[in-house]
Amino acid sequence: MEIARGFGRLFYIISPNETAVQRVEDIPHPDYINKAIPYFITLILLEYAVQVYTNKRRTRLNDGIVSLAHGLYLGCQEFLFRGIEHYVYIKIYEKWRILELPWDSPYTWYLAAIGVDFGYYWVHRACHEVNIFWAQHQVHHSSEDYNLTTALRQAGFQGWIAWMFYLPLAFFVPSPIFLIHQQFNLLFQFWIHTEVIESLGPLEWILNTPKHHRIHHGSNRYCLDKNYAGVLIIWDRMFGTFTEEKPGEKIIYGLVEDVKSFNPFWLQIFYYPKIWTRMKEYDNWKDKISVMLKGPGWTPGKGRLGDINDVPEVPTRDVYHIRLQTWKNVYSGLHFVVLLALFHVLSSNELRFNQTTAMLVVTFILFSLTSIGFVFEDRQVGGITEIVRSSAVILYLFLTPSASSILRQLLFGVYGISIGLWSFQFAWSKPEASSHAHKNGVQSTSKKLD
Repeated sequence: MEIARGFGRLFYIISPNETAVQRVEDIPHPDYINKAIPYFITLILLEYAVQVYTNKRRTRLNDGIVSLAHGLYLGCQEFLFRGIEHYVYIKIYEKWRILELPWDSPYTWYLAAIGVDFGYYWVHRACHEVNIFWAQHQVHHSSEDYNLTTALRQAGFQGWIAWMFYLPLAFFVPSPIFLIHQQFNLLFQFWIHTEVIESLGPLEWILNTPKHHRIHHGSNRYCLDKNYAGVLIIWDRMFGTFTEEKPGEKIIYGLVEDVKSFNPFWLQIFYYPKIWTRMKEYDNWKDKISVMLKGPGWTPGKGRLGDINDVPEVPTRDVYHIRLQTWKNVYSGLHFVVLLALFHVLSSNELRFNQTTAMLVVTFILFSLTSIGFVFEDRQVGGITEIVRSSAVILYLFLTPSASSILRQLLFGVYGISIGLWSFQFAWSKPEASSHAHKNGVQSTSKKLD
């Protein structure tokens, strides 16, 4: 029964009676998103099986793991700053609410669901139409594939701007009901990131679906700034931002100005230097501020969002893909699984960690994700960072007094072998081959978007 409930939450098939709570402290812990991780992984594997069976474009290991890495980035940020982005909402509801809606009423629950989804539409729209907000959101669009892993390619700090769009709800929607629906709204958006579901018939008129959301992730000119919906596509239909797929025109995924990288840290921040560079091009503060607060396509003399005709049509292009030796792919996959397990331990036992320990664990996870990105790019620095972090784990195991255990011995083995592998690689490999691959961006045969 719990498994059925877990999958049901991904599709917003949930009962108000089972999820409504009176106090913020009563929200199930760990939260619904962390509890959904096993269901995410299950559906990702199922999607891959369907891709193989139907001969559709498959999820790539490097792109998929980098997308999942961004999910961990978001999880680590929320772990360190949990509740800060909700502080204002909670205080407004406690001190200045103008209506006392019963927390256990189904009407309150459904009103909150609609209100949160309406707020999300405007959050999402602002993230595309305000350049400094786009700098945070663009990472979600940086994958050149479109599959369930893409759903987890989240901006680490988007929540720091999103909170303000929900504040009107704070005057009447109880804080715990709002917080629960904010999670369910995000969970619903997981399954719409797929190409294996083509159409849902009449539901397409009301719900956001894979068919609608594929357009949103396209870099084709007609796809830009369209279909912002979270759960209900009716908002796009009402406010003029809805469009249908164009028959016969293949959707090209990724950013218009593509960034060729598997480094999750760089993908999170690379757009900020671009904004700074553009601001320096102008002499007056009005234009400098416009670069930040108007659309990414704005230029002087154009409308707030610029002219869509100035955006180049994206041709069919090679995806950024570097072919690695098999052992490096296996290695990267194994170490990512270890990081997933570590994050699960962190999120499930956060009250047992002091602040210093929690910060060290988060730093290790983020450094490790960046290091794995270097490995996927086949950069020599990846081997160096892997030796450094593996040595750090072994040093920690030596210095931490605890009884010997199977897990401890396993970690000694995994990270000890890792040091040996990379040391052997440096001793016997040809550095120029790795450097050449990184410079060219695509190693071996190019993989066409089709």
